[in-house]
Amino acid sequence: MPSYVIALLFLTSLAQAPRREDSRYHQTIERVLALLPERPAQVVIVDPDQAGAEIRGTLLRMEAFITKGGRVVYLTSHGEALQGALKGWSLHEYILASIIWHEMAHIHGADEVEAQRREEALWIRYVMDERVDPGDGMRYLSGLKSRRSKDTKVQPGDAVLTLKGPLMTAAIAVIGPTAPLSKR
Repeated sequence: MPSYVIALLFLTSLAQAPRREDSRYHQTIERVLALLPERPAQVVIVDPDQAGAEIRGTLLRMEAFITKGGRVVYLTSHGEALQGALKGWSLHEYILASIIWHEMAHIHGADEVEAQRREEALWIRYVMDERVDPGDGMRYLSGLKSRRSKDTKVQPGDAVLTLKGPLMTAAIAVIGPTAPLSKR
């Protein structure tokens, strides 16, 4: 076999090998997804700093989101829950799981109030099953429940924020099917 073919095969394998950072995200997200009653079709981690200027500011204020009509849960790389989960902090892994569950509720048609209720219900299950520390779990649940009383703008039937712009250019890691997902 000519040496240029071997070199080409070697370079191709390097190009397909996941970066160390990608692997860390994949391992963490796989642990988090194992905590859910159901997996999302796909999780994509995006870097707000790599996103277009028109959506960067919005992404910097978010932990997670979906796009209207999409089936992908997007996580922002700077999010506190994701950063804690990447460090292996168990509580943050459960928090991130509940955030993903909230976004999945939107994918299944829930408005903001219903998505919050589903997130809280999952969190209560984590507390009751003693998967999280009861004190930490109840404090976090209190914070979750106080969202509706603080945000008087959130009403049943509210639409999810719709982001416009190319998000995949800011993708750090894609967990799940990599083929384009059709809309439901």
